Amino acid sequence: MHRLFLRLCVVVIPVIALGCSGEVNEPTTGTYRAVLELPGGEAPFGLHIARESGQFVLYLDNAKERTKVTDVQVVDGELRATFPGNEKNSLRAKLKRKSLEGEVALLQTGGERQTIPFHATLGETHRFFAKTPTDNADFSGRWAVVLTNGDGKTTPAVALFDQQHGQLTGTVMTAAGDHRFLAGEVRDEEAQLSMFAGGPVHLYRLEVTDDGGLAGEYWGLKVHATLVAERNPDAELIDAAATDVQPSQ
Repeated sequence: MHRLFLRLCVVVIPVIALGCSGEVNEPTTGTYRAVLELPGGEAPFGLHIARESGQFVLYLDNAKERTKVTDVQVVDGELRATFPGNEKNSLRAKLKRKSLEGEVALLQTGGERQTIPFHATLGETHRFFAKTPTDNADFSGRWAVVLTNGDGKTTPAVALFDQQHGQLTGTVMTAAGDHRFLAGEVRDEEAQLSMFAGGPVHLYRLEVTDDGGLAGEYWGLKVHATLVAERNPDAELIDAAATDVQPSQ
């Protein structure tokens, strides 16, 4: 009897330890709230893990855009994925029952690779705020924007926002390109938007000013800028030879 008890302990104790750690060998399919940790805080995006034709695939959700990631491997309790369009941009994350923990590596100008902490939680569908009030400020419309980087150089931009109650989507356009498919939420007088589809990362934090304009901050991978904006239905981009806040960063 004593020997039988010892044998059971040898088998059962590791199983219990594995269960307590929450680690698993395959990802749980479903919808996750995924987050990249930028200097400005969390930059969330939608993540859906599915199994198609016996293979795991990822979907990155940002507003109306859905990016499919098919280069996905599951090895030794770790999910590894290469994002489409650039084989140097990748994700590695430890698998847990209801979450993922790891990092995203992105190739930067000049060949440098930057790593960003990443985590995702199964079953959460909000982006920034789990609950939003029904009486929020109005961020919808067309805005004339000025971005100012750390050196004091300015970049003109035009923002287009669409608001449905507490949900906010849109884009910020500069002469160098667009920060497209931004998605987020409004809470009272503030709004937060983000976007990540395997390449650039964008994070905006905005609030309504006393005069009805907007003020806030923008973060990319290596870019930080303050911004001000005023509502202008006729706002157009200024034709500039160069901009100082690049949307690709």
